[in-house]
Amino acid sequence: MTGYWVHQRALFTVILSVCLALVMGLLFAIPYYEQKADIYDAQSLYRNTNIDFVVPEPSFDQVNELPGTNGISGVFSYYLTKTSVTTNGRNRTTTILIVDNHQQLDMTMYNQARLIETSRITTDYPILVDYQFCLDTGAKLGGVVSFSIGENLQEYIITAIYETNSLYDGGAILVQVPAERIKAIRQQSKNKGYSGMFVTASDYDTCRLYLTTDYRPLGRLQDREQFDSDEQYQIHYDAIMSSGYANEITDFRIRENTLKQGAGTAMVWIASFLSLVVIIAFNILMRSRGCEKAYFTKYSIPRGQDVSPYYTISFASEIVLCIASYVAVMVVGLQSSTRYIPKSALDFSIATFPIAVILAEIISLILNRYVYRDKAPIKTVMQ
Repeated sequence: MTGYWVHQRALFTVILSVCLALVMGLLFAIPYYEQKADIYDAQSLYRNTNIDFVVPEPSFDQVNELPGTNGISGVFSYYLTKTSVTTNGRNRTTTILIVDNHQQLDMTMYNQARLIETSRITTDYPILVDYQFCLDTGAKLGGVVSFSIGENLQEYIITAIYETNSLYDGGAILVQVPAERIKAIRQQSKNKGYSGMFVTASDYDTCRLYLTTDYRPLGRLQDREQFDSDEQYQIHYDAIMSSGYANEITDFRIRENTLKQGAGTAMVWIASFLSLVVIIAFNILMRSRGCEKAYFTKYSIPRGQDVSPYYTISFASEIVLCIASYVAVMVVGLQSSTRYIPKSALDFSIATFPIAVILAEIISLILNRYVYRDKAPIKTVMQ
């Protein structure tokens, strides 16, 4: 029976199994998980950080004075620039957050909950990159990234990779520099503060009310020496103090509520059901072929030959080949995806196709047993 199966059915089984796995994996399962990954990536920035608000240009005094007031429990200040960086011989313009290396990163998007990979390398000039940056440049842990702060070209070693910082278009990287370099940046700046700060609220409503009504970005205030007269300076001062800045405040809770919450699994389940139908139809078609039907009903069964090994081989081969092909397609497809797909994005739906295959083979086995039940001798009835 094994030889007959190899000659009559093996090729069809391989073609069916591989085609079903390719269609299910490439057209349904992988796009579904990429969609889930996109949703996860967008939500992670808001769910997996302690940031409640992003606030523009606080002054140095505000950064020191605001924590503990107006419902604010903590702030994280940073300088922001967009410049050309070089790594692996590639140039890319990217957003860079420059921070004092004494600040804690736990309340930022560069925290343990969003960490993808880290190294044991210690350096005075560490740089934290996100997945998008690695995707665009091929950067890896231990790689060197160089760019200029002011007039000085500096090289930084990548010590950690995080999920994409989707707050900024194209992602962002963060570099921690010594206090003396922060001091130099301050001296070169015309303003009296930082580019922005992340705010963590102890009382969300109180904090939001303050930031959207009373907060003023005093870091935008320039020194009196920048102006030719007191009148010009006063105009500059009044313009900052009299304006509203609610439209410049990024509220993470509001942003999170506007995001899509989940990917639909309907197409994956429908595709798995159709796979089940196709496998059953394939087995019925194979059994109804002239060569197989005539051989078993006219020769094998009347002579008392057991036909069950033929179908045992058929059904077992279809299960193994379908599932093995599906696993291979999923592994290759997910690893080669341009999106970062965390393990948490892989849910039970990944098993719907293997389950459909097993169910289809069980049903086919039952149908086959029913067809040959009255024709086969007792000793040849399939087990």
